[in-house]
Amino acid sequence: MNIDEDSRDATESCQPLKIEANEAVKEVAFAVKSVEISSKIPPKEDEVFLNLCTLEGETYCVELSLQGFRIVGSEYDTIDQNINCRHFETIYSLLDSVSPNYRQTFGDALMKKLSMLEGDGGDEPMSQD
Repeated sequence: MNIDEDSRDATESCQPLKIEANEAVKEVAFAVKSVEISSKIPPKEDEVFLNLCTLEGETYCVELSLQGFRIVGSEYDTIDQNINCRHFETIYSLLDSVSPNYRQTFGDALMKKLSMLEGDGGDEPMSQD
């Protein structure tokens, strides 16, 4: 294997985490002030960093690795080696632990979706042919 193949393998192995990070950004954007993949901390083979601001105005740098999501800094693009936070399996569980307003917003969005489903014919009798 030559150097070009090695670098391509490293880039390709980073892709699943970057894809997951992009999906996490899309999925929670409605329930936070802001969230984006860090442009100052480049993704590595085994980690990607997100900048996150909760509805309460708290800022975090969040690491996504194979172990999950964890807070690594209290400012954007900052890794604080003194922070020793636990890993969360999902971005939802991380947000649930740090943002009461996220919980409320998520619950409200869920109720709205359930109401919409109910309104889409949940009370109509099924036709029999």
